[in-house]
Amino acid sequence: MRFVSFLALAVLFPVFAHAAVAINEIAWMGTAASANAEWMELENTGSAPVDITGWHLVASNGSPSITLAGTIAASGFFLLERTSDASVPSVTADQIYTGALTNSGATLTLTDTSGNTIDQVIGGANWVDIGGDNANKETAQRTASGWETAAATPHAVNAGVSIQSNSNTGSTPTTSSVAASTTESASIVHSSLGVPEYLPIPTLRIVSGGNRTLSSGADVAFSAAVYDSKSNKRDDAIITYAFGDGMRRTGASVFHRYYSSGEYVVVVHATTADGGDALAENIITVQDANIKITSVTPRGITLANSGTRTLDLSFWRLSEGGQEFTIPADTQILAGRTILFPSQVIELPIASSASLLFPSGEVAARFPEGAISVAASVQPSAPGMSFNEKQTVEPALSKGVSGTAHEITAVRAPAAATELAAAGAALPASSTSRATGIFKSPWALSFLGVVALAGTAFILL
Repeated sequence: MRFVSFLALAVLFPVFAHAAVAINEIAWMGTAASANAEWMELENTGSAPVDITGWHLVASNGSPSITLAGTIAASGFFLLERTSDASVPSVTADQIYTGALTNSGATLTLTDTSGNTIDQVIGGANWVDIGGDNANKETAQRTASGWETAAATPHAVNAGVSIQSNSNTGSTPTTSSVAASTTESASIVHSSLGVPEYLPIPTLRIVSGGNRTLSSGADVAFSAAVYDSKSNKRDDAIITYAFGDGMRRTGASVFHRYYSSGEYVVVVHATTADGGDALAENIITVQDANIKITSVTPRGITLANSGTRTLDLSFWRLSEGGQEFTIPADTQILAGRTILFPSQVIELPIASSASLLFPSGEVAARFPEGAISVAASVQPSAPGMSFNEKQTVEPALSKGVSGTAHEITAVRAPAAATELAAAGAALPASSTSRATGIFKSPWALSFLGVVALAGTAFILL
C-alpha cells in the first residue's frame, strides 16, 4: 500500500508542481520615472522546483513575447525585467526581456513547452481589471480575493498576503492566511504538495453581449463567458438566461426569438460548484424588421431595409423555386439601403416569386407581397376538391367518393320527374307492355258492357 502511495505521488507530483506556477505581479506602469522600469513576476506555490525553460509569456498584442529560461524554486519567485536589471535596482532579475506592455491594456498568457495554457491574466482596457490608471507607480498583485494595486513587492509575498515561512531557498510554507474580500473570508491550509484544501468563495465576473437592438421574429444567439477574480475563465459555470418575456434557457450559448417589439431586460445568472454566484443585466430593444423584397429577376434577389437601423441578416434564408440559400453570419444591410444577392452567389433557380425567411423558418417577407410562399405551394392538397371547383356527378355516388357541400355540386332532376320515375319503377314489367287486340283493350270491354246493359233494359221494358 505504501508503494502504491509513493507511486501515485511520483506520478502526480510533476502535475501539481506544473499547475502551481502563476503570473503573480505586474509593474505595467513601472516603478520609477524611467520608461524602461517595467517588470513582471511569476510565482511557484508548489513544494518542488519547476523548470520553465521553453515556456512562453506573451501579451495579446504580441509585445512583449518572452521565451522563458530557468527554474522557479519551490515557493519561490521568478523576476522578469525589461531591457536591463535597472528596473528594480534592489533585486537581481532572473531574466531580461525586450518589448513593452502597452498602457492601453492587454491579456498576458503563460504557456508551457506543449502550448498548454498555464495561466492567463486579462488586464482589460487600460488594465482596469487588475488596477488600471495607476499614477502612483504601484503594481498589480494577485491575491486570493482578486487583483489589488499596492506598493511593489518584487521577489516577495504580495501585499495583503502573509506567510509564516517563505523564502527563495525552497522552504515549504506550512500555514498561510489570505486576506479576503469585504464580503467573504477564508483560510487556506496547504498540504505537503501545495494543494489547497480550503478555498474562498470565488468572485465571478460575467462578460455578455451587452445592450442590443434585435428584430422581432428572428432567432438570435446569446452568449456569455464567466471569469473569476484571478481572471481565470470558468468553463464549469452554469449560465442561465431569463429573457424577460417568460422564456428561460440554460447554456453558455443559446438562441432566443422575441415575437413582439418592445424593451426587455435579459438577466444572465452564473453559478459555480464552489459557491460562486453572479448576475448581469442587458437591455434588449426589439423592433420590427422593416425589410422587404423589392425585385426578383434573373440577376438575383434585391432586399430593401426601410428601417432606421442597420439590420443583421445572419442566418436568414432566401427561398426561390423550392430551394433555399442561407445568408452567412455577419451579413448586414444599412438603414434605408438596398442590397442585391446575385444569382451567381445564391445559385437559386429563377422564378417569379421568392421569400425571405427568419433563421427559424418563418416568413419575414414575400415577393410579390401577399403571394403564397414556395413552401406552401408545394404542400400536398387535402382530399377532395377545392372550394372554387364544381363537379357534375351522377345521382348515385360510389362509396369511395367523399365531399362537402362546398366541394361538390350535384345536378339534381326535377321533383316531379323523380316521382314519376319512382312510380314507373314500382309497376311490374308486364303492365308496361302494350296490349294488342280489341278485346284486350279496357275501353273496348267497357263499351261492350254498356251495349249489353242497354240491350237488357230494352228487352225488359
